[in-house]
Amino acid sequence: MATFTAEPFTESFVDELVTLSAKRPPIPGLSGDVGLGIGSKVDASKVSVVIAIVDGRVTGPTDRSPEVIIGLSKKQVPEWLAGELVLTAAYMKGDLKPVGASGPLFAGLELLDWAVTA
Repeated sequence: MATFTAEPFTESFVDELVTLSAKRPPIPGLSGDVGLGIGSKVDASKVSVVIAIVDGRVTGPTDRSPEVIIGLSKKQVPEWLAGELVLTAAYMKGDLKPVGASGPLFAGLELLDWAVTA
């Protein structure tokens, strides 16, 4: 299980995701620009960082507009980091309300779920 030292959804956290995901085999087509934020209702104005995912790997933060926004509540963040909350399952149950395109959404969910279990 991966342990992050940086606060979630900061540029330092993205740096850790870049390093971690560089070690995984590429997953062709699993790509997109994903906005991440913390709060009960995260929209474009509350995105903390936008990550670029290319073939299942984070290439870094980007200044492009997010294709999808994934927001976690303050309660969900520690549960996710501990591996107790699977974001894909939370989305399927309606406990996670992302906004945007489905392709980048699934790229983001897969990557974030993988990151805490790697």
